[in-house]
Amino acid sequence: MLKITEIKKEAMPTSSWSGGTTTEIMIYPRGAAYAERDFLFRISTARVELESSDFTSLPDYNRLIASIEGEMELTHTHGSVEKKRIIPLETVHFFDGGVPTHCEGSARDLNLMLRKGRAQGELRFLADGERVVLELEANEFALVYYIESGNARFAETDEEDFLVFSAEGRAALFKVRIIEG
Repeated sequence: MLKITEIKKEAMPTSSWSGGTTTEIMIYPRGAAYAERDFLFRISTARVELESSDFTSLPDYNRLIASIEGEMELTHTHGSVEKKRIIPLETVHFFDGGVPTHCEGSARDLNLMLRKGRAQGELRFLADGERVVLELEANEFALVYYIESGNARFAETDEEDFLVFSAEGRAALFKVRIIEG
């Protein structure tokens, strides 16, 4: 059965990190804690307020990041140096959360953190009015984050089901699959 939960911006906890603030949109499993690093996936938005900052090291997680406001340049240092320019509402960047990552530029971003070997996911932007049909299976989840309002809709199912919706304004779509094991 498909279950859809509305998540209002006011119900999303906000905390500080070394470069600004972060707002947790969703963490799974429910009751998991970011500080304990006991989650399978976490979806959040952050304000990168400093022009130069270092991201928190998360060696057990892969990350996807995208900007919804402001450009950033990420530098990953892992033997070699890799630079990635993040363009608002366009670039979605995947990287290993354990690799030292430096950020130049202030922005408001979206993050998807995925436990290595336990969760896989994707993030993409939707246009205003775009209609989306997703096939969700057991252990798959979808979350739509509405950029203007800051609200979200979270969908989960315990069987094969379809999710159909139309984006209301600019939105981001997260789809996550939990890997058994």
